[in-house]
Amino acid sequence: MTRGFRRALIGSSLLLGACGGEEGRPVNSTTGIFTATNGETTAGEGEGEGEGDGDDSSTGPLLDMPQGDGDGDTGEECAAVSEMAQNQFAPVDIIFVIDTSGSMSDEKNFVQSNMNLFSQQIFLANIDHHVVMIAESSPDGPCVGVPLGSGSCPADTKLPEYLHVVETVGSSDALAKIISTEQLWSASIRPNSIKHIVVVSDDDSSMDAATFDAGFKALNPDYANYFFHAIVAFDDPNPFDCGLGASCCAGLLPLSADVGDVYLQLVSQTAGVAGDLCDQEFGPVFDQIAQSVQQNVPLACEWEIPEPPEGDSFDSSKVNVELVLDGQQESVYYVESEAACNGGDGWFYLPDAVNPETIRICPATCTRTQAAVEASVDILFGCDTVPVE
Repeated sequence: MTRGFRRALIGSSLLLGACGGEEGRPVNSTTGIFTATNGETTAGEGEGEGEGDGDDSSTGPLLDMPQGDGDGDTGEECAAVSEMAQNQFAPVDIIFVIDTSGSMSDEKNFVQSNMNLFSQQIFLANIDHHVVMIAESSPDGPCVGVPLGSGSCPADTKLPEYLHVVETVGSSDALAKIISTEQLWSASIRPNSIKHIVVVSDDDSSMDAATFDAGFKALNPDYANYFFHAIVAFDDPNPFDCGLGASCCAGLLPLSADVGDVYLQLVSQTAGVAGDLCDQEFGPVFDQIAQSVQQNVPLACEWEIPEPPEGDSFDSSKVNVELVLDGQQESVYYVESEAACNGGDGWFYLPDAVNPETIRICPATCTRTQAAVEASVDILFGCDTVPVE
């Protein structure tokens, strides 16, 4: 995934039809593509010669036309009509890690009071999200109420949206705890989600940034692209400085145990959000993190199969997918499952071709599509599915 993804990129047109019909696009016509760009939908113009009624709404290539030196009309051309599909945002999974050492009692309450507001912002942005919190259980750790949590503290887990991994997080081991508890939270992290990590601590990490980055990515290839956010101290005054009016102090006592340098390095490396724990104002920082989550969510690479127009029927063996990425048109061929993508291009049905509910493109194809400045997807119904070779 590219950082700062420009999201108004992908318009998806679902083309429904039957092969060899007398109505629809004229024989030998060129492709017309419906592309949604910046909220406006425009239709590509088809040109060509031949017989047929020439319905202007018809789009899609003639997939059954003979290739190479073939000549003559096979009678198998695809006559299609267009149905627009609504693309959704990719899901987001967020891991919060809360330092629950003794000096963090006030900060624990700040986190607790802001978690639902944070979740509500993501929900109102129409983003499907899972939240994991790694922290001690209440009363020493935060407990999240409804609607995100169960409200039955200390057992505040409310699956699948929210999981509280009960784990004591010390002053300097937040990064180590993320890695060591992975088996406890991995079921809440979805393969196709955008991953975010948020650490709240008044200390620095004993694990350096490079070690964490390599170790986290080694847990699962799906974790390769993540955003790291932190609410940590930007200053670390000693009590004498506090007596002279230094910031990051509560009276004569410092609010921080150390500057969160390691966490700030990870924020910088992943284009995350950093908030100053010394300010003791978590609401604005949670707002910034929520905005970052929304701004960095690409469109999903999956589309629901719409109801065909009246008089037509859906045949899962007569579907093809075409992409136009930055002006270059390419066919994407069918594979039986995501495992069959094998690191290459393709598309497949979910849950499967016997009971198809959605169409998804392979991860490699998804990455290329989301990286394009302009992209459109044509899903063509009505011509024999072309499998990957």
